[in-house]
Amino acid sequence: MKTIYIFLLVLVSTAFTSLAQDNTLMTECSKYLHSPFVSDGQEYKAELNSGESAEFHTTFYSGNHYRIAGVSNQKSSQLIFTIYDQENRVLFTNVKYGSTPYWDFEFESTLNCTIKVQYISKTKKPGSILLLIGFKQ
Repeated sequence: MKTIYIFLLVLVSTAFTSLAQDNTLMTECSKYLHSPFVSDGQEYKAELNSGESAEFHTTFYSGNHYRIAGVSNQKSSQLIFTIYDQENRVLFTNVKYGSTPYWDFEFESTLNCTIKVQYISKTKKPGSILLLIGFKQ
């Protein structure tokens, strides 16, 4: 019986820690996605080790003004995001802009894109990353 209580205690504490971490990332990322931008309702999340990357796929529609914002839960880390078109051509990378945490853009035609996010930590600690995409309303 004691083992069950310990298991439940660990399970509940893990769930609350995870929720707190998600809220912290959302709060931090939302600083860059404020009025006049509205979130597209998606949360692009990944757990990465230093040097690893994650890919997300989305469609950007012509005539909309977008903002993409990204953060990690490790202060001593760098988040690099690169947007590719369907032919794997680089449309944007924040490497050329000091790893800025957000970018505003607009496309002349509707495009299916891949967003590749690379997480680099100076301390080599694993981290959680979050990307949000918003559009001007």
